[in-house]
Amino acid sequence: MSLTRVYFPGLNGLRFFAALAVIFTHVELLKKFLGFGSHWLDLEKISYDTPIEAIVRREISWITPFISNSGPLGVVFFFVLSGFLITYLLFVEKEKTGVIAVKDFYIRRILRIWPLYFLVFVLGFMVLPNFEWFEVKVQTRAMNAYYWENFFLYLFFLPNLAFSMFIAVPNIGQLWSIGVEEQFYLIWPWLMKKSKNFIRTIVVFIVLLVAFKLAFLIFSSNVQGYWVGVAKKFFAMSKLECMALGGLGAYVLYYKKENILKWVYKPITLIWSVVSIFICILIVPKFLQNGAHLYYSLCSLVIILNVATNPACFIKLENRVFDHLGKISFGIYMYHMMIAAFVLHFSKDVLHFGADLKAPQILFVYSATILLTILVSSLSYRYFELPFIQRKKKVTHIISGENAKKGA
Repeated sequence: MSLTRVYFPGLNGLRFFAALAVIFTHVELLKKFLGFGSHWLDLEKISYDTPIEAIVRREISWITPFISNSGPLGVVFFFVLSGFLITYLLFVEKEKTGVIAVKDFYIRRILRIWPLYFLVFVLGFMVLPNFEWFEVKVQTRAMNAYYWENFFLYLFFLPNLAFSMFIAVPNIGQLWSIGVEEQFYLIWPWLMKKSKNFIRTIVVFIVLLVAFKLAFLIFSSNVQGYWVGVAKKFFAMSKLECMALGGLGAYVLYYKKENILKWVYKPITLIWSVVSIFICILIVPKFLQNGAHLYYSLCSLVIILNVATNPACFIKLENRVFDHLGKISFGIYMYHMMIAAFVLHFSKDVLHFGADLKAPQILFVYSATILLTILVSSLSYRYFELPFIQRKKKVTHIISGENAKKGA
């Protein structure tokens, strides 16, 4: 019996742009840590309630909120996309084979994520700390103070808990989102396998999760203490609801909920989803920032459904360049921090760039970071990740992605 093939065009392009958004934010963060002028925005440091007020009062540049929020938006997009794809493929598997093979699901995820995760883990804890050009002083001091605590939390896929307890580990702090995804994968296939009414299950899951976070936020607003702060940060980072919303989109598509899809596919809905994100970045007040990801998730889902499943969509991202860049986007996400640190150290120590970077110097920093990241990620994919990915064939029940497109 031939295996069912599932391919969504344009998703690789979306993956790349999400990864690129993360790079922009993290370059600015590292510029701040390494003594350069930066557009990194710390909401707690501005004296006004919304970014637009701070811009009008000339406290920050107009571009600062967009650059600072591009990274979190990119991560939210990755979460939604992950939930969408995983859920859709499990729907197909359940229909075609009669069951969701949870063990095989875990093996596929392990082969795709663990090799690169542990390579970057080794680099971050054992290799890069020996080289000055990868040092990020504030983060390096914190890692040295809590080295083994961080080490074991990262080792056991709890980097989001480590990030909640301590400052991010230099060069690999972005691994926190991998921890969130792994925790989602632990429960999601079981929910889908055991649920007799998936739509009810997913709605209850989202509502209970959001209600719990809101209740804890209200409870902790007047409670002080280290562990309360850790819990607040941990719950804020663990955006399982974003992936669940992606799963909701997969349900709508798989079961052809035409009334909803008709609304989603309207050009004005897509345009509003894109434009309103930029509006929200400017006008959402500080106290609502931790909840804005729910709206951004819905906008991301609209974009995903249009680009990947709407033939009339005016956004076309299906071409060989984006296919390659999306294929290596996991590597781009995993390697970009260490490469950005290297480029900034090189700019300071060899090219002698001053703290106030000029336009050509900024262009060099970004261009060098992006191009080197693409190069390293391409080599990593071809020579390190691909051999593990190819081993997934033995436990694959639905052919998806590049193999489905090629008809492999």
